Parts: sequence; C-alpha cells; structure tokens
Amino acid sequence: MIRSLSVKLSLLFVGIALISVGVIALWVNHTVRSEFIMYCQQGCSTCGSHPQEVVFAMGTQEQAFLDAFRDSLWLAVTVAVIAAIALGLLFGRLISGPMRQLSFSAKKIATGDFSQRVTAKTDDEIGEVSAAFNSMAEQLEKKEKGRRQLLADIAHELRNPLSIIQGNMEAWLDGVISPTPEQIASVYDETVLLSRLVTDLRELSLAEAGQLKLHQKAAELGELIAAEISGIQSRCREKKVSVSAELSDRLPQVFIDKDRIRQVLHNLMDNAIRHTPAGGSIKISACLDKQGWVAVSVSDTGSGVAPEDLPFVFGHFYKADRSRQRGHGGAGIGLALVKQLVELHGGKAWAESKVGKGSTFYFTLPAAPKFEIPSTNS
Repeated sequence: MIRSLSVKLSLLFVGIALISVGVIALWVNHTVRSEFIMYCQQGCSTCGSHPQEVVFAMGTQEQAFLDAFRDSLWLAVTVAVIAAIALGLLFGRLISGPMRQLSFSAKKIATGDFSQRVTAKTDDEIGEVSAAFNSMAEQLEKKEKGRRQLLADIAHELRNPLSIIQGNMEAWLDGVISPTPEQIASVYDETVLLSRLVTDLRELSLAEAGQLKLHQKAAELGELIAAEISGIQSRCREKKVSVSAELSDRLPQVFIDKDRIRQVLHNLMDNAIRHTPAGGSIKISACLDKQGWVAVSVSDTGSGVAPEDLPFVFGHFYKADRSRQRGHGGAGIGLALVKQLVELHGGKAWAESKVGKGSTFYFTLPAAPKFEIPSTNS
C-alpha cells in the first residue's frame, strides 16, 4: 500500500492525464480517418459505391498522409504523458511539501519544542492550515511559559513560609533559642498563610478547569456587602482608612453561590485595604446595569496601577509592585481567583485605575429570576 502523499498525488495526476490524452487521441484518430476517407471518396471518380473500396482508391500520398498524421498524434500523446508525469511529480511535491513540514513540526511540538513554526507560502487551504498551526503553536508556547512561571511562583511563595518555619524549628530543637509566645505566634501565622495559599491554589485550579461546584440560589447582595464591611472594620480602623457602601434602592436579588461571592468580596476588599494609605477611603457600590446584570465595584484611593500593568492584574501571582514585601502584600492569586469565580457565575471582572488616584475593580452577577429556582451545581 502506497503511504506517500506525494506519490499518490503524482499517480492521480498522471492517471487523469493518461485517460484524458488517450480518449482525445483515439477520438481524433477515428474522426480524422473517417473524414479523410470521405474526402477521398467524394474526390475519386473511379471508386466504387462501397466505402471499403475507398482504401484501394487512395494512392500512396494519401496513405502516407494518414501514416504521418498517426505518427504525429502518438508522438504528441507521448510528449503529453511525459509532461503529465513531470507536472504530476511537481504538483505532488508542492502539495505534500507543506504537509511534510507540518508533520515534522507537529512531532517536534509533541516532544516539547513549542518554538516550531511553518512557512505559509500560499493563501489557499494549505496556507490556512499552516496559519492555524502557527497560531496553535504560539498559544501552546505561551501556555507552557505560563505554566513554568506559575510553578516557579508557587515554589517561591511556598519556600518563604517553609523557610521561616524550618529555621525556627531548627533553632528550637538545637537549643539556640527558647520559643517565646511571640515566635510561636509568628510561626503559626506562617502556617495559616501556607494553608490559605494551598487552599486558594486548589480552588483556582478547580475554577480554571471548570470543576468547581457552585450552589446557586437567590440571595441579598446587600447583606453580603454589609457582612464584609463589618468584618474589615477593625483593620480599617487600625490603618485609619474609611469604608462605605452605596447600594441602589431597587437592587434585585442575585443568583449566586453565597460562599464564593463572599470570597470575591473579601479578596477585593483585602486588596483595597492593602493598597490604600492611611487617611484614604474605600467604597463598594452595587446597581442594576442596562443588560439586567447586577454590577458591583470596589474603589480605593490608593497609589493606582500603571497602564502597562493593568491588563495583568488578574493574572497568577502578578504583583505590580515587585518590591512589596511578603508581610505587606498578598500571594498574588486573590484577584485571579476573583476573575475565575465571577466568570463561573457567568459574569465578568475588569479593573480601571489611574496612577496616584486609586483603582476600581468591577464585576457583574446574574440577577435572580422572579420565580424560585432550585439550587443547581455547575
């Protein structure tokens, strides 16, 4: 069985050419011979009434003409066949060449070499396949770089609390220092941070894979916002930051998983507190937009985010301020989790910011239907 696409295409072209040329040659030979005999019959006064007698009426010149014509015809057929074979091989290579390159590059990508690209020389279907392959390879390369960066960031975030815990434990075991309540509390804080980081990473991975279960039902968003504000009042007083809420009078119920949206609100408020200096303010607002969704915003008067950093604030472990110390900044996945949880509800999340004036984070939630809908998992 022939496996080469180039050979298959070449044989196909040659076969079509042979059939076409053979049919034309036979038809032309038969037609010319019939017409020439009729011509001789009409021009010969000595021929009989039967057509077969025409052959004997033709002279040597007429017979030589037919023989020369037949020879020329078969010569033309031979040249046409040779040309068909050459063109078949050429077109076969032209078509199969990009396919071989695609196959080679695909095998390289399968081994982990995501830098492979193919050259799209034409604008036809093969060119479209090449362009689609290059786009796929580019996306795979970006995802691979993101995966490696994510692993490096996770290792970095896990290493810091583990190093602190390990260092203190070794010092206590060796008797270098005696554990004090303050040191024990510091180690405990690191374990809490480590536990929260692992939990957030698990939830983020489940959300991105679409495997995080939601238990949605109608809920009052105002109650969740009031509870969140009440929970952060002590932190705001310590940092001397004011917090307020502005809710629409006719704010409808939302169809949400209360625990997940409470987590969204907490992450956004925590982010606002960390980036708002003393004397600043935080405001959370909610209203019904024109599309029938409930739009929520969390605004702060912090330092803001630079325009070049704004598109990446919802990325994994992204920190606009690289000099921020661990004790003053989050792990960098809180906003990524916000985006995934909101999108699981069918909404969207985005941010606006001005350097030196603060930032506003928005997200939308589906309004609850008028009739009772049982809880569902998605």
